[in-house]
Amino acid sequence: MARILLTEPDRAIREFIAGILTEFGHDVVPSDNIVEAEVWLATSHIDVLVTDLVLRGGQGIALSRSCSARGIPTVTLTGQDFLPDQASRPPPLLEKPFRFSDLQRVLQAIDSAQSAATVRGPASSAA
Repeated sequence: MARILLTEPDRAIREFIAGILTEFGHDVVPSDNIVEAEVWLATSHIDVLVTDLVLRGGQGIALSRSCSARGIPTVTLTGQDFLPDQASRPPPLLEKPFRFSDLQRVLQAIDSAQSAATVRGPASSAA
């Protein structure tokens, strides 16, 4: 399964989500802020980022963008309301409270996409 960097500022929520992800078979690296998350990203192999939208030391959206630049897929969690026309809504986004089956479904979709990309390999160019 995936090695997941879980960045959530609320310790109780972080521990609860980490426990569920571990039960799903994932290796979870917990983090409570953007600075710590960036250290993990710079020093460890991470397959997927699961982050809260609002973090100490920065916004989860900035962390998501940093991961996207590294080719690491992200799942964003939030308790904030989003307006339908808000262009900055990061996909995939799960609004709290969410069902753990929904989180697992999103992670399975990411895993399937990564597996398909591995099977296809890099796109070849015609010479």
